[in-house]
Amino acid sequence: MSTQHVYLIKHAETEENLQGIHQGRAVGGRLSERGRADIRLVGACLAAAGVAVDQMLVSPMSRCWESAELLTAALAPVDVRVDERLAAKDSGHLGGRPRELAASEAARHGMPIHQLRTPGGESSEDVQARYVGLWDEVCSGPRRTTVLVGHGGGIACLLLWLTGNGFDRYLQHVPGSAGVTCVEISGPTPRVRLMNVSPTDLPAVLDARTAR
Repeated sequence: MSTQHVYLIKHAETEENLQGIHQGRAVGGRLSERGRADIRLVGACLAAAGVAVDQMLVSPMSRCWESAELLTAALAPVDVRVDERLAAKDSGHLGGRPRELAASEAARHGMPIHQLRTPGGESSEDVQARYVGLWDEVCSGPRRTTVLVGHGGGIACLLLWLTGNGFDRYLQHVPGSAGVTCVEISGPTPRVRLMNVSPTDLPAVLDARTAR
């Protein structure tokens, strides 16, 4: 059986991240100077490692598209498409507001934050369901190398599912700016080869893997 690789890459740091704003779907976002440097480094490292990308699926949010364009310049994927299932969490009236408000609202309702669903919005469990749905579709397709460019929350939700962890471990699974995860699929059980590796650590990690 051939081996499939799926790379999960979080969009790079945005100006709104620096301001402590929860963007969600309410704010498209603009990459910061550091963010652009981070995502360029990721693209250069993966290209140098000989990663040949068959398809790149991208969240519709502008911060992901800007990240994907910089990755595409280095990796030249065969197929680049938007997939709505990679979109940021719809946080309703909490979108575009300070991050800490979500925790306060969950506490006010007496529920875990991952179950909080604002009127007309989504919970983290909802986000996990659509990320996992996309994952299943990608894995059932042709054996290829796929890059998914998405959001920290969505990637964390998917990693919790892949590793069998609950939402009590959510924060430990959230990637930083342009964090890279690589999952290898060659049998019934996916194997996480890299998890949320930062751009600055990526060259050494990829070199170590090549040397094995």
